[in-house]
Order: sequence, then structure tokens, then C-alpha cells
Amino acid sequence: MKLLTEDLKGNRLPLIIFCAVAALLLVFMIIGTFFDYQIALGMAAPYRGFFYYGFGMTFEVFGFLPAILVNVCLFAVLSVYSKRKVSKIAFHICTAMTLAGAAFCAVFWTLSNHGFSVSRAIVGSVTPIAGIGLSFPVIMFFKRFDDEKLKKLIYVLAIAAVLGFLANATSAVMQLTWGRYRFYQVTQNDLPYSPWYQPMGRGGTAESRHGSNSFPSMHATSVASSIALVLVAWVLKVKKMTKIAFFAVACVMLVAVPLSRMVLGWHYLTDVIFSLIIGMIAFVVGIVVIDKGFGKKFRKFIEKSEEDSEIAVKKEEIKELV
Repeated sequence: MKLLTEDLKGNRLPLIIFCAVAALLLVFMIIGTFFDYQIALGMAAPYRGFFYYGFGMTFEVFGFLPAILVNVCLFAVLSVYSKRKVSKIAFHICTAMTLAGAAFCAVFWTLSNHGFSVSRAIVGSVTPIAGIGLSFPVIMFFKRFDDEKLKKLIYVLAIAAVLGFLANATSAVMQLTWGRYRFYQVTQNDLPYSPWYQPMGRGGTAESRHGSNSFPSMHATSVASSIALVLVAWVLKVKKMTKIAFFAVACVMLVAVPLSRMVLGWHYLTDVIFSLIIGMIAFVVGIVVIDKGFGKKFRKFIEKSEEDSEIAVKKEEIKELV
């Protein structure tokens, strides 16, 4: 199986697209540096109406899902591809646990974050049940693929998982140390506005349970994992219309989720743009780590799995002859 860098040799289009997107993000970052507060003032919904709930909260729900669902799919594919029963069960449990996390982030976290009371008893009982219940259809979905496509999916999802981990870890550390107040805190609580390039640190008092965690945006960083859809379409060599659909969904997520954070008044333009830049850097690192660093090990893993599968088939044939 060709690895991604081998597939890309001689094809300049992906590199051109990547550089064009990077240049566009840098332009928006420069614009935000000078007009961050004014842009936020124009973008934030002035009252909690349809635009706030219909667009802002709807896409906030999707914010953390791409990074979580990448891991869900990776565990589900490994559960199907693994030849040992113990490994299958272990990956199935991981699939259920990450799906429970997705259910929590999508529903309960979003509701409680906006002041809707959510019972802890419900959270404690519903999320594990949701994870277990959803894990079976997810795994059954991937059982439709043959081994060749499964190993390609493992490879792509491994890159996306590294992307998600590095990007989210970087954003989390920066949020904890940067100390920028959110836009709604500045306007509603009379807290000081600070440009992104002047970190305030964690000193002072934040008149909100959310603290001064504006820079960068964790939702925008997480949604960078949507790039996995484009990778899947590329590696699996799907039909043209499917490629367009995957690319369209990824673009919608990468644009709508960052915009929703600004509509809710939780982030500035520079917060979300910087997060997407982190995601692009993490994407390159993910390719290097999986494609270059673990390329040989990945091939060995695939070849070993194929050998085990062939041995199992031969044993079955011998049993039938006997």
C-alpha cells in the first residue's frame, strides 16, 4: 500500500490548495490583529434570538465532534480489522467510550454551558448507554469494507488522530496560560480588552465560570480534524461526486463552527483563525509522524495482519478437507 507522501509525488494540486488556505488564514489574522474588537462587535448576536440559537448554538454542538469522531472511527475500524478476539473487544469498548464522550459534548456540555440545567443523574446514565448503543451500528457500518480499504482507513484516521491530539493539546495549554477575556466578558462585565499578541496571563479575577480562555478557540481547533474527510476521499479514491460531497462537508464545518463562536460572542476573529493555523501545522506534523516516523512500522502491521489472515484461511481450508 502506498503511503500518503508517495501518493502525492508529482501532484502539485494538494500543495497549492494547502498554501492558498494558509495564505488566506494569514491575511485574516492580520486583519483581525487591527480590527478584532470591531469585527466581534459586528458579528456577535445582539440578543438571544434565532441567529444565536439557530446558527450559533447549532454549530457549537458540532464543534468538538470532529476530533472525537475521528477516534471513534479509528477504534471501530481497528475493532473490525483486528484478528484477535481480545483486541476486537478492547477496541469495541474504546469505540463505546469515545461515542459516550461525543454524546456528552454534543448535548449535555452545550446545554449546561448556556445556563440550561442538566441533571447529573441523567448525564451519568444516558451518556454510557448512548455510547454502547451507538457503537454497534458504527462497527457494523465498517464491516462492509474489505481489508484493503480498512487498512487505508486506519492509516488516514491515525494521521487525523495525531492532528486532533496535537492541535487540541496546544490550544488547551495556550488557553490556560494566555489569559485573554472573551468578547462577551468584555462587553457585559466591563473586563479589559486585550489584543491577541499581548497575553495577560492567569492573574486577576474573571467574573465568569469560563475564565479568561478566549485565545485560541478549542472548538475551532477541534473542527480542524474535519480535514480527515478530505484525506479519506483522497486515499480511498472514491467517485468524483463523493469527493465533492466530502470536501463540501469539511469546508462547511471549517467555516461555520468558527463563525458560530463569534456569533455567540465567545471568541474574536484572531482566536478562531489562530486555531485553524494550529490545526494546519498539526496536520503536517501528523503526516510526518505517521507517514515518515511510523511508515515502516505501519507496513509491518499491515503485512503481519495480512499474513495472519492468510494463515487463518488456510487452516479453515485444511479443516474442511479433513
